[in-house]
Amino acid sequence: MSLLNIGRTAVLASNTLLNTTSNNIANINTPGYVRQRTEFVSQQFGLGVGQGTTERLVNEFSQKQLRRDTTSASYSAQYLAEANRLDALFSNAANSISTGMNNLFQQIQTANNDPTQLSNRQLVLGTSQSLIDQFGNMSTLLSDQENFINQQLDIYVKDINDLVSQVATLNVEIVNYGSSPSRPVPLDLLDKRDAAILKLAEFVDIQTVDSKSGEKLVFMGTGQALVVERGQFNLLSLRGEPDPNNREILLTLRENADAKVTLSAQGIGGKVGALTDYRLQVLNPTQQQLGQLGLTLADNMNQQNKLGLTLNGTIGQDLFRLPSSQGLAFKDNSASSRVIVEVEPGKANQLPPNNFLVTIVDATTATVTALDEMGQPYLDSNGQPDLLKVKTLTSATGFPSTSPFTADNANGDLFGLKLTISGVTGDKFLLKPLDSAARQLQMATSRAEDLALSGPVRGEYDITNLGNGRVEGVSVSNTDPASSAFNSNGLPDGPYTITYQGFDTTSGVSGQHVFEIADANGVLGNSFFDTNNFNNVFTNPNNVPDLSQLGFDFNITGVPKPGDKFTLDFNSNGYNDNRNGLAMSALQNASLVRRSADPAGSAVNLYSLNQSYGIMVGNIGERTRQARTADEANTAILEQTTLWYESLSGVNLDEEAADLIRFQQSYAAAAKIIATSQEIFDTLLQSVR
Repeated sequence: MSLLNIGRTAVLASNTLLNTTSNNIANINTPGYVRQRTEFVSQQFGLGVGQGTTERLVNEFSQKQLRRDTTSASYSAQYLAEANRLDALFSNAANSISTGMNNLFQQIQTANNDPTQLSNRQLVLGTSQSLIDQFGNMSTLLSDQENFINQQLDIYVKDINDLVSQVATLNVEIVNYGSSPSRPVPLDLLDKRDAAILKLAEFVDIQTVDSKSGEKLVFMGTGQALVVERGQFNLLSLRGEPDPNNREILLTLRENADAKVTLSAQGIGGKVGALTDYRLQVLNPTQQQLGQLGLTLADNMNQQNKLGLTLNGTIGQDLFRLPSSQGLAFKDNSASSRVIVEVEPGKANQLPPNNFLVTIVDATTATVTALDEMGQPYLDSNGQPDLLKVKTLTSATGFPSTSPFTADNANGDLFGLKLTISGVTGDKFLLKPLDSAARQLQMATSRAEDLALSGPVRGEYDITNLGNGRVEGVSVSNTDPASSAFNSNGLPDGPYTITYQGFDTTSGVSGQHVFEIADANGVLGNSFFDTNNFNNVFTNPNNVPDLSQLGFDFNITGVPKPGDKFTLDFNSNGYNDNRNGLAMSALQNASLVRRSADPAGSAVNLYSLNQSYGIMVGNIGERTRQARTADEANTAILEQTTLWYESLSGVNLDEEAADLIRFQQSYAAAAKIIATSQEIFDTLLQSVR
């Protein structure tokens, strides 16, 4: 009987081995399937094969490495896919804003060559319209990509929640089977759970912990729990507050849906982390820098045009219409609170590429804080709020809705903004003046005559002068009728007469040169020079009284004689004059664009227009190059890790085929044992008959 029992157990063992091997071969193309192996122990006293155990061949370390490398490869692939779209857009020469700006300044130079030619002036306006259309198109494409990212986030968050739910459900099923030999856990459930966790690793960085009950506890790389014990799990959700387009990722506790934890946008990993990082590092900065560039160009062109004379003989006006926007209110704000934000005319040079937070601190005080790329206030080297990037506003009357408080840069650097604020203590607003600025620029005129190429002031010397003094370097800094000597039609108090009084030795130890200044109404005062360098006669700090409010200035070259006279008057008609046009052309290479929210006086804090655009495009190209390099490296690492993992857990047809033949032979041999035992038994029966 022992021989028969040995044969019986051997046949059953060989049959189990054949079933395991056949199952491996059958599931070679099944995603997530882990190769199985059956092991036996001999029965007591060596009489046959004992109980067999079928288990999965998994190396825990290689499995965790596979998840980690899957997260890294998914992150870099997603980041590269998004960056490639933007890189292709900005690397296309047809889309180059720099080319558009250069074309504009080239047309201005052409118009300067013949200021009276209307067709040349019209080309300047036409090129300007084409340029702002180009700004608008590029900004719209960036906005479209932001919407696409939000759609992807919606889909990915749904997929993550489905996978988290699957893992939690499989945990419950696995625990319900227990761990007794009589009711082992079906190995396919373990395969399904591992496959769901690996798929989850594509979307976010995760860590797993084995519980005593056999459950897999899943945590995000940043520490938040996704799957906990007894099948409980938490879900991800999205919220845009106060900006609905800037989606934040929240962790919602399943047992308390009202409890939500905002996750940091950095460190999420996987596809979701790639989208949030790309938005913070590339998309948002590009949109802001594009808006900053458009506003700076338009504002400086406006200011320069207003310092010149049109073909109709009037002071120039705005060429571009600058947009305004409304601050985004936080949900706890009072119902009537609001902030209107715009760029203060002539102050776009102070506008950094940032968003801002306005907080009403108390009844009469508000703060304006520049925010970093994470949407947080800047910190100094000690980890404290950087007060250099926080501006305090004080209103004696408060911020009532009936008469909102208006703040500008009159008392210092307010980042070039003009704010109209109404609200109550505790109200907060997110200001994003640059996000839609590039696509909201408009032309303020379509008349070629409105291009102010001429200088509005001309200087002359009296032909009876005895010296060789001449009027040079006539410049105009302000034509606003409220704060200068100009009105829309000229200089109402002109002409201005400057008479050299000679060298006065009584006014000081070394003496001073004295110029008497008068307008059509009489003497205004005197200008005193310690040397014979007669620059900036009207804004000379030694003037008595101060005449800098006139809004224009000039130099006197040569050596005048006492009694010599010089006159400055409105440049009526401005025929064949291109002085303001040349100043407009000089904007092309001037340092106009603020680099950062650091104090405006900081060294190297201004770029030219082309430098600003070049840095923006360079950042896109550099980020794309880094993403491409990371993608190649992470893909290669994932391939190596996959091969390592598959070397143990994957099905090898050659190995399984060899095992199949081996187990078939053992099965046949075991069957032969039974047949032999039967023959022996029959022989024994016959021998006793």
